[in-house]
Amino acid sequence: MKEQDLFDHLKGGWYPDLVKSEGQFDSFDCISEQNKQYIELKCRHTHYPDLLIERSKYVRLVCEAQELSLDPWYINSTPEGIYAFDLTRVPEPDWTSRWMPETTEFASNRKIIKVVGFLHLDYALAVD
Repeated sequence: MKEQDLFDHLKGGWYPDLVKSEGQFDSFDCISEQNKQYIELKCRHTHYPDLLIERSKYVRLVCEAQELSLDPWYINSTPEGIYAFDLTRVPEPDWTSRWMPETTEFASNRKIIKVVGFLHLDYALAVD
């Protein structure tokens, strides 16, 4: 699944009022005013019991949502389903530094150190 497919799926069923962010490099992907949610989308090609989030993404998502009086949500698709995390209701991840690809969206093999954490699927709401 690609991010646009995930957006369309969510808009078609869970969030009819979903609006995409305007910028390609915004720290969020969409907003649901009706549900008061500030949402980051991520599509994974492999399923894991713990889903990765970069600390910088987490901090921006939480801070910007708070400024707008919205709840920060991190929604991931994997081959086994769609999982939504309300970041106000899950424990903040333990952060660790790891060598990671610079980006997953473009064809770059360059690796850099990123500070990342993991959100366990036990804390997620499964989205059909």
